[in-house]
Amino acid sequence: MSSVILNSNANSALVNTLLSSASLSNPNVYSTMEISPPHSTTYSEHQPSNGNVPVRSNTTNFQLNKYGIISQILLTYKKSYLNGSGGTLALGPPENDFFNCVEKIELLSSSRVVSTLSKVDFMALFSNLEYGKSIVIQQNLLNKQGGVSPANDVANNANSQDYIFTAPLVFGFMRDINTQLNASFLEPMSIRVTWGKDWNLSENFGAGVVGSVKEPVLSVRYKNYAEDANAQILAENFDKPTLNMLSTRFYDENRQSVLSTSNLTNPLSIQVELKNTECVQDFYVVLLKTDPNTLQGATTTVPSDVLDPTPQIIDSITFTGSGADILSLNRKQLNYGRLDVDGFSFGQQITDNVTGLYHIVKFQTGIHSHKMLSNTISLREINAPRITVNFTPTASAQVSRYYAYIVEDTSAIYSITSATGALASSLSN
Repeated sequence: MSSVILNSNANSALVNTLLSSASLSNPNVYSTMEISPPHSTTYSEHQPSNGNVPVRSNTTNFQLNKYGIISQILLTYKKSYLNGSGGTLALGPPENDFFNCVEKIELLSSSRVVSTLSKVDFMALFSNLEYGKSIVIQQNLLNKQGGVSPANDVANNANSQDYIFTAPLVFGFMRDINTQLNASFLEPMSIRVTWGKDWNLSENFGAGVVGSVKEPVLSVRYKNYAEDANAQILAENFDKPTLNMLSTRFYDENRQSVLSTSNLTNPLSIQVELKNTECVQDFYVVLLKTDPNTLQGATTTVPSDVLDPTPQIIDSITFTGSGADILSLNRKQLNYGRLDVDGFSFGQQITDNVTGLYHIVKFQTGIHSHKMLSNTISLREINAPRITVNFTPTASAQVSRYYAYIVEDTSAIYSITSATGALASSLSN
């Protein structure tokens, strides 16, 4: 039977055309795949260089070792609660508390900011993960640590309870093994964490609640090659005055808002003008609202200034520019926005997912791929680009303000000066 099939293929014009292609590769030919040289893997714990007692709205700095190639960065901190209210409510961190505790995290090279991840950038990153990856984020960062049982949370007494959270810091460089940064060659690098102003929020609210962040630690995974392999890296990467690397970075448009009066359930819209002029690979739309259930008190006339870190449902979006509609998609269509190379879209499991990250909308300019620059939109060449976000507010007795964030995953070329190891962004459009 095999000979019949093979003889039939041998007489096929289509098969013979494909066999003559330069793309032909036999998967059963051994040693045609790339083989990486062996390397050492070391986790190094970094303490803050400016003290380990964080202050709300202030920064904590970590100096990275000039040791090897950075392949993973983990930020771990403790959230401590002290219940002095004498009430009957158990206290503990709310869902998505990380977005209350951290405002932004920056990667610096010789005191220059190279890449930034804001809290909405983290939301965009986490919302784009398949379930197998997102479950790690939920279990170790976004879900309540210790559950809602008084046996695990702080009960109605003055005793304190600590909860541990760990966040992966995945900058654009970390998303491709080919662009991981060689800290041993580059100028001194550091991580700067800017803490949020609303980190004292709890799953329950009442007078006398004290919440604080303490003991932040950075755990960095370094890898080092043997001397001959490391010499090859330096010789081939830096044989010219500069090494230009294609990577990505996030850009956040200025947020826009609209006020929702009490018990309003009529559809609302927020229009965001895109001021960025860079080349965008992926757009993320995040809708947040003010949280009336805060320690600042609820009101029916003035919205709270504290944001609920759970993304809200978006009904539809419209993207226009240069006098044309680029896209107009409803919620069901937007669920297919994460297009993979096989023609299907992937998403997250929403059962028991109380983080609400699956409400974040993504639309991409190309087909999902692990390759850099699958496609982009150069916003500099589009006149008056704007995105309109349509949604239905949640009925509430309190007045709420809704904010629309547009997060853009942009392409960027970074240059490394061979003589000094200086890392800087050189071209973004």
